[in-house]
Amino acid sequence: MIYYPTETRVTPLTTIRRERLLPSRGQVLVGPGEVVGAADVVARCLMPGEVHVVDVSRALGVSREKADKYIRKSVGDTVQEGETLAARGGLVGLLQPGCRSPVDGQVIAVRHGVILIEGATTTFELRAHIAGQVTNVMAHVGVVIATTGALIQGAWGSGGEAEGVLRLLGDSPQRPLRARAVDVGCHGTIIVGSWILDEEVLHKAEEVQVRGIVAGSANAGLLPILEKLPFPVMLTEGFGTLPMSQHTFSLLQTNTGREVMLSADTKIRWAGKRPELVIPLRAGEDLTHDDEMPQPLEIGARVRLLRAPHLGAIGQVKELPPFPQIVDSGIRTMVAVVELEDGETVLAPLANLDLVR
Repeated sequence: MIYYPTETRVTPLTTIRRERLLPSRGQVLVGPGEVVGAADVVARCLMPGEVHVVDVSRALGVSREKADKYIRKSVGDTVQEGETLAARGGLVGLLQPGCRSPVDGQVIAVRHGVILIEGATTTFELRAHIAGQVTNVMAHVGVVIATTGALIQGAWGSGGEAEGVLRLLGDSPQRPLRARAVDVGCHGTIIVGSWILDEEVLHKAEEVQVRGIVAGSANAGLLPILEKLPFPVMLTEGFGTLPMSQHTFSLLQTNTGREVMLSADTKIRWAGKRPELVIPLRAGEDLTHDDEMPQPLEIGARVRLLRAPHLGAIGQVKELPPFPQIVDSGIRTMVAVVELEDGETVLAPLANLDLVR
């Protein structure tokens, strides 16, 4: 039986190709073969403004049937923020402030005492995010950018994208990240720590304006705070008090001081997007291709266990029994014999394994 487990890529050298797509059709500004920096704008498009609902009848205190006669704007009219949209006449009208536009925009509908205003269009600029070479251009849609370097994928992330210099806080994956380690020297950097126990670390990181955080894990109670931070956060192992794997920590330690790109958005279903940290190689270093196709589980593969009592542990597959086995939970299922980094050998269901490449 061939089994394809979920994968987490943690590799010091691979070719990384990523699509950069516009939210709507627009203009691509680069061509195939061009070398771009992370902050370079590669495409742009116009984004329609938000639609605002203005309830004239409520603002003027009249019925919806009467409200229409007080409206001074028609469909297609442009309006400025604060401009009068409707007002009552006579002495009553002079005593009331009237109904004013909340934004600059255009009137798109007037009906039953309600005005719909579409805010002014804005220009959306799509940055490369990854320093590399444009390998493909999709007209009016976006580009594909390729680079070669280290790739570290995580288990969870939130907060979008950021670029910055990698700064390691601590010399061991076994020690938690403390607030006292986050100082003014972290300003504008992407900081790395093993695991986050309390919110003080997050508040300090926000105070000194870091550009992102990469940690092994975090207390699950911090999730609401993590999702509201103004910068991206990636957890390589997940929630809990799981130390960052030694393999991942060593790779980050080796690349301290280099410019990195953090993309922390997570989409488990359908799109299958994992949070990731990309560390491009310096100009002039050799390019190496690494197969991005899903790999079957084989003897010798490095895997991560996804369930207790060995949640987050890393090991190597030593044996793949051909028949179902009974595991600790009492069920009979297909398993792998895995030797963990501490030397312990465990019997793990295939469904509870994540392939680490």
